[in-house]
Amino acid sequence: MAVAASGKRAARRDESGEVHVSIGPILKDGIIREVEVSITARCTLACRDCGFLVPHQPPPAHGDPVDELVFGLEQLRRCGIHIGSLALLGGEPTIDAALLTRAAERLADVDVTKRIEVVSNGLTPQGLSPEALERINRFTISDYGYEVRLLDLWREWIGLVAPHVEFVPRSVTGGWDAWEEAPAVPRAKAQAMYDGCWYRKHCVTIERGQLFACSRIPKLLRDGEGLPLTHDTTAADVESHLHRPEALPSCATCTPMMGLPTVPAGQQPDDRIPRLQRRAIVWLANAIDQASAKTNNSST
Repeated sequence: MAVAASGKRAARRDESGEVHVSIGPILKDGIIREVEVSITARCTLACRDCGFLVPHQPPPAHGDPVDELVFGLEQLRRCGIHIGSLALLGGEPTIDAALLTRAAERLADVDVTKRIEVVSNGLTPQGLSPEALERINRFTISDYGYEVRLLDLWREWIGLVAPHVEFVPRSVTGGWDAWEEAPAVPRAKAQAMYDGCWYRKHCVTIERGQLFACSRIPKLLRDGEGLPLTHDTTAADVESHLHRPEALPSCATCTPMMGLPTVPAGQQPDDRIPRLQRRAIVWLANAIDQASAKTNNSST
Protein backbone atom coordinates (compact mmCIF):
# COMPACT_ATOMS: atom_id res chain seq x y z
CA MET A 1 0.00 0.00 0.00
CA ALA A 2 1.11 3.55 -0.57
CA VAL A 3 2.62 5.64 2.22
CA ALA A 4 1.43 9.16 2.98
CA ALA A 5 3.75 11.94 1.89
CA SER A 6 5.05 14.25 4.60
CA GLY A 7 4.32 17.94 4.68
CA LYS A 8 2.97 20.76 6.85
CA ARG A 9 -0.75 20.54 7.55
CA ALA A 10 -3.03 22.31 9.97
CA ALA A 11 -3.14 20.54 13.33
CA ARG A 12 -4.88 20.82 16.71
CA ARG A 13 -4.68 18.93 20.00
CA ASP A 14 -7.88 17.74 21.68
CA GLU A 15 -8.65 17.46 25.40
CA SER A 16 -7.28 13.92 25.54
CA GLY A 17 -3.97 15.01 24.03
CA GLU A 18 -4.56 13.47 20.60
CA VAL A 19 -3.23 15.54 17.69
CA HIS A 20 -5.69 16.06 14.83
CA VAL A 21 -4.12 16.87 11.44
CA SER A 22 -6.38 18.27 8.72
CA ILE A 23 -6.13 16.62 5.30
CA GLY A 24 -7.98 19.46 3.59
CA PRO A 25 -10.96 19.11 1.24
CA ILE A 26 -11.57 15.78 -0.47
CA LEU A 27 -14.22 17.20 -2.81
CA LYS A 28 -13.09 20.58 -4.11
CA ASP A 29 -14.62 22.66 -6.89
CA GLY A 30 -16.81 19.70 -7.82
CA ILE A 31 -13.85 17.32 -8.24
CA ILE A 32 -12.91 14.28 -6.16
CA ARG A 33 -9.16 14.07 -6.52
CA GLU A 34 -8.83 10.27 -6.77
CA VAL A 35 -11.30 7.39 -6.89
CA GLU A 36 -10.56 3.66 -6.91
CA VAL A 37 -12.77 0.96 -8.42
CA SER A 38 -12.30 -2.81 -8.47
CA ILE A 39 -13.58 -4.71 -11.47
CA THR A 40 -12.74 -8.18 -10.11
CA ALA A 41 -11.79 -9.86 -6.85
CA ARG A 42 -9.68 -12.48 -8.65
CA CYS A 43 -5.89 -12.20 -8.71
CA THR A 44 -2.95 -14.04 -10.23
CA LEU A 45 -0.99 -13.69 -6.97
CA ALA A 46 -1.61 -14.92 -3.43
CA CYS A 47 0.24 -12.28 -1.42
CA ARG A 48 0.54 -12.84 2.29
CA ASP A 49 -1.18 -9.99 4.17
CA CYS A 50 -2.84 -8.78 0.97
CA GLY A 51 -4.19 -5.27 1.44
CA PHE A 52 -7.33 -6.16 -0.54
CA LEU A 53 -7.84 -9.43 1.37
CA VAL A 54 -7.27 -11.74 -1.64
CA PRO A 55 -8.28 -14.60 -1.76
CA HIS A 56 -11.08 -13.49 0.56
CA GLN A 57 -11.78 -10.15 -1.13
CA PRO A 58 -15.55 -9.75 -1.50
CA PRO A 59 -17.05 -9.26 -4.97
CA PRO A 60 -16.89 -5.57 -5.94
CA ALA A 61 -20.42 -5.66 -7.40
CA HIS A 62 -23.79 -7.29 -6.80
CA GLY A 63 -24.16 -8.00 -10.54
CA ASP A 64 -22.14 -6.93 -13.56
CA PRO A 65 -19.26 -4.79 -12.22
CA VAL A 66 -19.03 -2.59 -15.32
CA ASP A 67 -22.76 -1.85 -15.41
CA GLU A 68 -22.77 -0.97 -11.73
CA LEU A 69 -19.71 1.27 -12.01
CA VAL A 70 -21.09 3.07 -15.04
CA PHE A 71 -24.35 3.73 -13.18
CA GLY A 72 -22.52 5.05 -10.12
CA LEU A 73 -20.27 7.33 -12.16
CA GLU A 74 -23.27 8.61 -14.10
CA GLN A 75 -24.92 9.59 -10.82
CA LEU A 76 -21.83 11.57 -9.82
CA ARG A 77 -21.76 13.31 -13.19
CA ARG A 78 -25.47 14.11 -12.89
CA CYS A 79 -24.69 15.81 -9.58
CA GLY A 80 -22.01 17.90 -11.27
CA ILE A 81 -19.19 15.95 -9.63
CA HIS A 82 -16.14 14.85 -11.58
CA ILE A 83 -13.03 12.81 -10.75
CA GLY A 84 -9.42 13.83 -11.17
CA SER A 85 -8.04 10.29 -11.54
CA LEU A 86 -9.98 7.03 -11.74
CA ALA A 87 -7.94 3.91 -10.90
CA LEU A 88 -9.07 0.48 -12.14
CA LEU A 89 -7.94 -2.23 -9.74
CA GLY A 90 -8.74 -5.79 -8.75
CA GLY A 91 -7.78 -8.30 -7.60
CA GLU A 92 -5.77 -8.14 -10.77
CA PRO A 93 -7.53 -6.18 -13.52
CA THR A 94 -5.60 -7.87 -16.36
CA ILE A 95 -6.76 -11.34 -15.31
CA ASP A 96 -9.72 -10.97 -17.70
CA ALA A 97 -8.86 -9.11 -20.91
CA ALA A 98 -12.45 -8.83 -22.12
CA LEU A 99 -13.66 -7.45 -18.79
CA LEU A 100 -10.85 -4.90 -18.58
CA THR A 101 -11.40 -3.79 -22.16
CA ARG A 102 -15.12 -3.35 -21.60
CA ALA A 103 -14.50 -1.47 -18.35
CA ALA A 104 -11.95 0.89 -19.92
CA GLU A 105 -14.19 1.64 -22.87
CA ARG A 106 -17.44 2.16 -20.98
CA LEU A 107 -15.97 4.08 -18.04
CA ALA A 108 -14.18 6.41 -20.45
CA ASP A 109 -17.46 7.00 -22.26
CA VAL A 110 -19.07 8.30 -19.06
CA ASP A 111 -16.73 11.31 -19.41
CA VAL A 112 -16.54 11.96 -15.68
CA THR A 113 -12.77 11.75 -15.16
CA LYS A 114 -9.67 13.47 -16.46
CA ARG A 115 -7.54 10.34 -16.25
CA ILE A 116 -8.08 6.57 -16.23
CA GLU A 117 -5.31 4.51 -14.67
CA VAL A 118 -4.94 0.73 -14.60
CA VAL A 119 -2.99 -0.60 -11.60
CA SER A 120 -1.56 -4.08 -12.16
CA ASN A 121 1.06 -6.52 -10.91
CA GLY A 122 2.35 -6.56 -14.50
CA LEU A 123 2.56 -10.34 -14.79
CA THR A 124 -0.24 -10.97 -17.30
CA PRO A 125 0.40 -8.55 -20.17
CA GLN A 126 -1.87 -10.57 -22.46
CA GLY A 127 -4.76 -9.24 -20.40
CA LEU A 128 -4.15 -5.63 -21.43
CA SER A 129 -5.57 -5.31 -24.94
CA PRO A 130 -4.73 -2.57 -27.45
CA GLU A 131 -8.40 -1.54 -27.22
CA ALA A 132 -8.10 -1.02 -23.46
CA LEU A 133 -4.84 0.88 -23.90
CA GLU A 134 -6.58 3.26 -26.29
CA ARG A 135 -8.95 4.38 -23.53
CA ILE A 136 -6.58 4.74 -20.56
CA ASN A 137 -3.99 7.36 -19.70
CA ARG A 138 -1.71 5.63 -17.22
CA PHE A 139 -0.54 2.08 -16.58
CA THR A 140 1.01 1.48 -13.16
CA ILE A 141 2.85 -1.69 -12.20
CA SER A 142 3.37 -2.71 -8.59
CA ASP A 143 6.96 -3.96 -8.77
CA TYR A 144 7.61 -6.81 -6.34
CA GLY A 145 11.33 -6.91 -7.05
CA TYR A 146 11.02 -7.85 -10.72
CA GLU A 147 13.84 -8.19 -13.21
CA VAL A 148 14.74 -4.94 -14.91
CA ARG A 149 14.15 -6.66 -18.26
CA LEU A 150 10.44 -7.11 -17.51
CA LEU A 151 9.93 -3.42 -16.79
CA ASP A 152 12.02 -2.43 -19.82
CA LEU A 153 9.91 -4.65 -22.08
CA TRP A 154 6.69 -3.17 -20.67
CA ARG A 155 7.99 0.33 -21.31
CA GLU A 156 9.02 -0.54 -24.87
CA TRP A 157 5.75 -2.29 -25.74
CA ILE A 158 3.53 0.49 -24.43
CA GLY A 159 5.72 3.02 -26.22
CA LEU A 160 5.11 1.16 -29.48
CA VAL A 161 1.38 0.43 -29.25
CA ALA A 162 0.10 3.23 -27.00
CA PRO A 163 2.62 6.10 -26.75
CA HIS A 164 0.00 8.33 -25.11
CA VAL A 165 -0.10 6.05 -22.03
CA GLU A 166 2.14 7.02 -19.13
CA PHE A 167 4.02 3.98 -17.81
CA VAL A 168 4.68 4.06 -14.05
CA PRO A 169 6.57 1.23 -12.31
CA ARG A 170 6.11 1.57 -8.54
CA SER A 171 8.40 -0.37 -6.24
CA VAL A 172 6.64 -1.98 -3.29
CA THR A 173 9.58 -4.05 -2.04
CA GLY A 174 9.89 -1.88 1.06
CA GLY A 175 6.74 -3.34 2.58
CA TRP A 176 3.13 -2.24 2.92
CA ASP A 177 0.69 -1.39 5.66
CA ALA A 178 -0.77 -4.20 7.72
CA TRP A 179 -4.50 -4.52 7.07
CA GLU A 180 -5.52 -7.22 9.51
CA GLU A 181 -8.17 -6.43 12.07
CA ALA A 182 -6.94 -5.03 15.38
CA PRO A 183 -8.48 -4.19 18.75
CA ALA A 184 -10.42 -0.93 18.55
CA VAL A 185 -8.60 2.20 19.66
CA PRO A 186 -10.32 4.75 21.92
CA ARG A 187 -12.79 7.11 20.26
CA ALA A 188 -10.48 10.14 20.51
CA LYS A 189 -7.67 8.19 18.81
CA ALA A 190 -10.02 6.96 16.07
CA GLN A 191 -11.18 10.53 15.47
CA ALA A 192 -7.59 11.76 15.21
CA MET A 193 -6.79 8.96 12.75
CA TYR A 194 -9.86 9.86 10.69
CA ASP A 195 -9.08 13.59 10.66
CA GLY A 196 -5.57 13.00 9.31
CA CYS A 197 -6.34 9.96 7.16
CA TRP A 198 -4.28 9.92 3.96
CA TYR A 199 -6.49 7.17 2.54
CA ARG A 200 -9.61 9.36 2.69
CA LYS A 201 -7.93 11.78 0.31
CA HIS A 202 -6.42 9.24 -2.09
CA CYS A 203 -8.56 6.07 -1.86
CA VAL A 204 -12.19 7.13 -2.17
CA THR A 205 -13.83 3.99 -3.54
CA ILE A 206 -16.93 2.92 -5.44
CA GLU A 207 -18.06 -0.67 -4.89
CA ARG A 208 -21.40 -2.45 -4.84
CA GLY A 209 -23.26 0.70 -5.85
CA GLN A 210 -21.91 2.82 -3.01
CA LEU A 211 -19.34 5.54 -2.45
CA PHE A 212 -16.91 4.84 0.39
CA ALA A 213 -14.51 7.14 2.22
CA CYS A 214 -11.65 4.67 1.64
CA SER A 215 -10.96 1.28 0.05
CA ARG A 216 -10.62 -0.63 3.32
CA ILE A 217 -14.29 -0.22 4.30
CA PRO A 218 -15.85 -2.05 1.31
CA LYS A 219 -13.15 -4.72 1.38
CA LEU A 220 -14.32 -5.52 4.91
CA LEU A 221 -17.96 -5.57 3.73
CA ARG A 222 -18.90 -2.58 5.91
CA ASP A 223 -21.50 -1.50 3.38
CA GLY A 224 -23.52 0.31 6.04
CA GLU A 225 -20.76 2.94 6.06
CA GLY A 226 -21.08 3.80 2.36
CA LEU A 227 -23.26 6.28 0.49
CA PRO A 228 -25.63 4.56 -1.98
CA LEU A 229 -25.35 6.12 -5.44
CA THR A 230 -28.91 6.33 -6.75
CA HIS A 231 -31.08 8.52 -8.95
CA ASP A 232 -31.86 10.52 -5.79
CA THR A 233 -28.25 11.17 -4.75
CA THR A 234 -27.34 14.87 -4.63
CA ALA A 235 -24.05 16.74 -4.65
CA ALA A 236 -24.80 17.75 -1.06
CA ASP A 237 -25.10 14.07 -0.11
CA VAL A 238 -21.69 13.32 -1.59
CA GLU A 239 -20.04 16.32 0.06
CA SER A 240 -21.61 15.51 3.42
CA HIS A 241 -20.46 11.90 3.21
CA LEU A 242 -16.86 12.67 2.22
CA HIS A 243 -16.54 15.56 4.68
CA ARG A 244 -18.51 14.16 7.61
CA PRO A 245 -16.94 15.44 10.84
CA GLU A 246 -17.29 12.21 12.86
CA ALA A 247 -15.05 9.21 12.36
CA LEU A 248 -16.66 6.14 10.83
CA PRO A 249 -16.96 2.97 12.94
CA SER A 250 -14.28 1.25 10.81
CA CYS A 251 -11.75 3.93 11.74
CA ALA A 252 -11.41 2.49 15.25
CA THR A 253 -9.79 -0.69 13.86
CA CYS A 254 -7.89 0.87 10.95
CA THR A 255 -4.43 -0.66 11.15
CA PRO A 256 -2.95 1.41 8.29
CA MET A 257 -3.49 4.59 10.33
CA MET A 258 -2.25 3.13 13.60
CA GLY A 259 1.38 3.53 12.62
CA LEU A 260 2.14 -0.17 12.98
CA PRO A 261 5.25 -1.73 11.42
CA THR A 262 4.84 -2.57 7.75
CA VAL A 263 4.67 -6.18 6.57
CA PRO A 264 6.71 -7.72 3.71
CA ALA A 265 5.11 -7.02 0.35
CA GLY A 266 4.25 -9.62 -2.25
CA GLN A 267 5.24 -12.75 -0.34
CA GLN A 268 3.89 -15.86 -2.12
CA PRO A 269 3.29 -19.43 -0.95
CA ASP A 270 5.21 -20.74 -3.97
CA ASP A 271 7.33 -19.68 -6.95
CA ARG A 272 4.48 -18.08 -8.92
CA ILE A 273 6.14 -14.68 -9.32
CA PRO A 274 9.26 -16.08 -11.09
CA ARG A 275 7.06 -18.37 -13.22
CA LEU A 276 4.65 -15.60 -14.24
CA GLN A 277 7.53 -13.21 -14.79
CA ARG A 278 9.22 -15.57 -17.26
CA ARG A 279 5.97 -15.98 -19.20
CA ALA A 280 5.38 -12.23 -19.23
CA ILE A 281 8.87 -11.57 -20.58
CA VAL A 282 8.35 -14.06 -23.42
CA TRP A 283 4.92 -12.62 -24.27
CA LEU A 284 6.13 -9.03 -24.25
CA ALA A 285 9.21 -9.82 -26.37
CA ASN A 286 6.99 -11.49 -28.98
CA ALA A 287 4.47 -8.65 -28.86
CA ILE A 288 7.24 -6.11 -29.40
CA ASP A 289 8.53 -8.05 -32.42
CA GLN A 290 5.02 -8.13 -33.90
CA ALA A 291 4.40 -4.44 -33.24
CA SER A 292 7.79 -3.50 -34.70
CA ALA A 293 7.19 -5.60 -37.82
CA LYS A 294 3.78 -4.01 -38.30
CA THR A 295 5.31 -0.55 -37.99
CA ASN A 296 8.09 -1.39 -40.47
CA ASN A 297 5.59 -2.85 -42.97
CA SER A 298 3.37 0.21 -42.80
CA SER A 299 6.32 2.52 -43.46
CA THR A 300 7.48 0.71 -46.62
